[in-house]
Amino acid sequence: MNMYQPSFPQNRVKRLLLALKASLGRGTGASLTFDEWGEMVDRPGNTLSSWCADGEAHQIQVLLASLERLPKPDRHRMVDDACRLHATLRHRRLAHDFVAVSELAALLRQATGFTAIHGAPGHMPEFLLTALGHSFQESGGAVAGLDFQRPNGFVPVAGVSYLCGPVTHQEASRRVHQAWPDVRSTRAGLILLSGVWSVAPELRPEIVELGRRAHVVVANLAVLPTKLQLPPPVHLITVSPARERPGRIRVGVQAL
Repeated sequence: MNMYQPSFPQNRVKRLLLALKASLGRGTGASLTFDEWGEMVDRPGNTLSSWCADGEAHQIQVLLASLERLPKPDRHRMVDDACRLHATLRHRRLAHDFVAVSELAALLRQATGFTAIHGAPGHMPEFLLTALGHSFQESGGAVAGLDFQRPNGFVPVAGVSYLCGPVTHQEASRRVHQAWPDVRSTRAGLILLSGVWSVAPELRPEIVELGRRAHVVVANLAVLPTKLQLPPPVHLITVSPARERPGRIRVGVQAL
């Protein structure tokens, strides 16, 4: 007697993946290619294409076959808990201040220039840097950069290389110099840097020069350099806790 061992239907996996691809593309206002999707999730585009063609992705089948056995509230809660924080200008940490968000959105529309972000606690400048990157990509722009954050708790920005500290200063410098040629030659419109200014001061003239053909945003830079001629427009963003709104971020944008 032939026994049939039921597994999660491949056509449902295929339908889910294609719906995900379409939804991610709607966020940018254009159809998402498999290579672009692969860059987002750190997987080869041809792998994603193959999964969408036949729905044969055993790990996804196991996951869905397990989740469907849970009550809907538990299923939704587990997925929400597993997903990392997706920082954008629409996130509640920022969206409470319409004026500040409008100013930040205006900054993202500038083609060139130099913007510094500083403030405390330290996770707030990093949150804003990431939110600017995701929001710029949602408008169809390309992002590049270097960041020493480890993206365990937040969605990384596609195009940014995460150098994953903490490491010794010597090792950090080595990683920056190894990755820097790709940033220097990028054609992206927005360049995000976190930790690079302090780790590799010898690259500061090149960072400033990048601001003449792209918009450069540097996190955790409280004092702007006086010996380097910064490319206009120049802005300093200050972030701090919004005391009247716990968990929210107060943002001040100053044109210099």
